[in-house]
Amino acid sequence: MDRIFTACHGTQLLVIQHLRHHLQSPAKRDFLLWYPMDNVPRIEAFMQEIIATAGFADVLDMRDFAALQPRVQGPVTWPFETVRRLRQDAATLHRWMSRNAISEPDAELWADDPAQFYVDLPRGLLRKARHVKIPHCFNHEDVTSSQVKRKADADWQTTPWPKKYLFGAWQRWASGVDLRPQRVVYDRAYSFDLPSSWVDDSIDVSELISIDRFEATYRTLPEPLRTAVEENLGQIKSAAKPLVLLLLFGFGTGPETRRIYEKAIARIFSDHAAELKNCSLAVKVHPGSIGIEEPVFFDWLRANVPAQIYPITHSLNLEFLLPQLRPDYVLAGLCGALPIIRALKIGKALGISELIDAFQRDNPTYFEVIDRTRSVRTTSKGCGGE
Repeated sequence: MDRIFTACHGTQLLVIQHLRHHLQSPAKRDFLLWYPMDNVPRIEAFMQEIIATAGFADVLDMRDFAALQPRVQGPVTWPFETVRRLRQDAATLHRWMSRNAISEPDAELWADDPAQFYVDLPRGLLRKARHVKIPHCFNHEDVTSSQVKRKADADWQTTPWPKKYLFGAWQRWASGVDLRPQRVVYDRAYSFDLPSSWVDDSIDVSELISIDRFEATYRTLPEPLRTAVEENLGQIKSAAKPLVLLLLFGFGTGPETRRIYEKAIARIFSDHAAELKNCSLAVKVHPGSIGIEEPVFFDWLRANVPAQIYPITHSLNLEFLLPQLRPDYVLAGLCGALPIIRALKIGKALGISELIDAFQRDNPTYFEVIDRTRSVRTTSKGCGGE
């Protein structure tokens, strides 16, 4: 049995490596379909570094696939172009499988939510393979996943019937790719957290969420990567206590999100001045990217927060830093790492109320994520959460 994994981000690739390292599931060969999300150089470099020593039998970089190329066609010719692109990409994938002697009926496709091309194409094409659902990340995966599923179902219900039944049928016949959401059926699913919404019975692998397991997977990563991480963390490990770890989500290109963080951090350090006196503040950037707003935020922290500031700019996920960091407090907004902190009993996991409120205003339908994050103690009730 061969396994084909799919990923477009370092976080997914780390989940794959964690499962490959710890699950007792025999496979003849492992393969990878991948591309860096939005062609972000930071994501590409990180993924390439891991892939180089990951031990895959073969890797297919999907960046040149036709469906990922810019659209130049108008509304009349675009429907025909989408079918042509799908057909071309299906042929490319089949040639790669043939070159590697991968038999579709004897293969497993391991993928996360069907929301992007790196999942949609192989799932719609390899219908004879066994489909395995894996978490998108180490936490909160199946909370946000249920929203993805509801949205896919709702979009299908509101699709005009000519597009749904006439164009859709021609698209499937001409390309060989079935993109109908009701055909998205996984044969089994692994979950680090809640049961998956995509299958009736999930396989609980929450025992893989532990300091020892994260440390073991970290030791399998390339030595240059580990050296860079440890250089980034060097000063922090000997910094003054308490150690406060702030997790950043993507700031985007404008100042709006940064200003919410600034307001929240100013309040926290004002309300809890005695508790946080002489502390160290480590700031972990999002694994996806670091733009122009993050350095501005670091400068603001140095000028306005009574703490030693330590930016953590490496792309490695927080989970693999925890065995070395051991923070006393972890502050975040709608960040799935907070349940991990709570489960691992490392420091105090604290949700930042300003960030949770802002997310709720912008994403009211994500009520499960919001409710679950609010169940983590928030800094609006005190730094100790009481």
